[in-house]
Amino acid sequence: MEAFDADAQLLPMWVQHWMNFIGIVLILSTLAFLFRKDTRMLGVYQLVSIVFTAVTIMWMHSQMGMVRLLGISHIIVWTPLVIYLWQRVRNNPPGPVYRVIMWVTLLTLVATLAFDYYDVFRYIMGERAPIVSATST
Repeated sequence: MEAFDADAQLLPMWVQHWMNFIGIVLILSTLAFLFRKDTRMLGVYQLVSIVFTAVTIMWMHSQMGMVRLLGISHIIVWTPLVIYLWQRVRNNPPGPVYRVIMWVTLLTLVATLAFDYYDVFRYIMGERAPIVSATST
């Protein structure tokens, strides 16, 4: 984890801020969803997805470094979450406060996935070199 943190600190500042924003949104929305009975399963799914993606990204980073492929775990887990959130917001929304929380979460995940799909595509197309590497210097 220290190696990942060191590499993450070498990313452009806007990327670091974006990663922090994602973390804040996901943690706060997960806690909010866990608090309410009719959104609890969504909270559990988000909690599992946060743990899964964190563990997967840390493991992948330890194997390959800070490469564009790291976003694949987000794609695998968050694409179905986005579909579920979209359907839930449109067809069976909870109260107004939770609707706003769902929209903020949904828009954050969609933006994140756009970056992830683009990065994974670039990796598949041959951009395999580490983005940054503090661990090799």
